[in-house]
Amino acid sequence: PNSIEPSTTVLSPYLSHGCLSSKLFYHKLKEVESGMTHTSPPISLLGQLMWREFYYTAGAGTENFDKMVGNPVCIQIPWGKNNEHLTAWADGRTGYPFVDAIMRQLKQEGWIHHLARHMVACFLTRGDLWISWEEGAKVFEDYLLDYDWSLNAGNWMWLSASAFFYKYFRVYSPIAFGKKTDKEGLYIRKYVPELRKYPTEYIYEPWKAPKLVQTAA
Repeated sequence: PNSIEPSTTVLSPYLSHGCLSSKLFYHKLKEVESGMTHTSPPISLLGQLMWREFYYTAGAGTENFDKMVGNPVCIQIPWGKNNEHLTAWADGRTGYPFVDAIMRQLKQEGWIHHLARHMVACFLTRGDLWISWEEGAKVFEDYLLDYDWSLNAGNWMWLSASAFFYKYFRVYSPIAFGKKTDKEGLYIRKYVPELRKYPTEYIYEPWKAPKLVQTAA
């Protein structure tokens, strides 16, 4: 999720805007997979298409699907309100370098890896800030090139454990998660340039660096 180059097909904007037919994509995938060893749904690309259709179906058949109130599939959670924290999250100024790098990439490029979306959605809602998923969904609507009404609402409910997923205690660590695939912090160094010169041992937790190290960086 935090590599410099995308590790997905990056076809989502073409699908969401109708430039690429989901039916054509499906049949082309079946042609490629024919007679070959491949992953199975839901991990595979076919599985991801199934998720897309699931959310489309849920969105079409559920009243107020993009809201908490009046939405029959959404748990009514007493989310907090903190405009300062919400703005810091949206602008990539939370103080957590990994979270900030993701949000800055979103605003600069209009795209972030789906696991990066998971990270910042969890952080905003049940993981750290306890702010409503509806607020996060609005930010994604403003910046994502591949914005899709049903997928956006459905995934935000899922990541906030408001619907479709209820293991609310399983959260993404804003520190440990990024280290799994980018121990050197190259992703952070690109999108949070003020930390570019930080030693690797402090790149995910700059507040732990001695004052001399912070000054030098």
